[in-house]
Amino acid sequence: MTPDSDTTPTAAIAKRTAALLRDARSVQRRLDTLEATALSVEDPSLPLIAEARAAVHHLVIELTYREQDEQRRARRTRPRP
Repeated sequence: MTPDSDTTPTAAIAKRTAALLRDARSVQRRLDTLEATALSVEDPSLPLIAEARAAVHHLVIELTYREQDEQRRARRTRPRP
């Protein structure tokens, strides 16, 4: 069993990752909207928007993996009843 002092930083890290993931998904939705607008007017910035979308998509995937790993770690460190 781990002391409470060990679970508090783990929980804080998990919360921070969850917040980052929420923000990254929000950016991803905004980029989707931006791309749709740029497509409708055939804006020349489409390649840059596509590059940004790919980078944010990669970020969302990485943060999702990190969040899952942190959730597994938190479950392992929780004291058993």
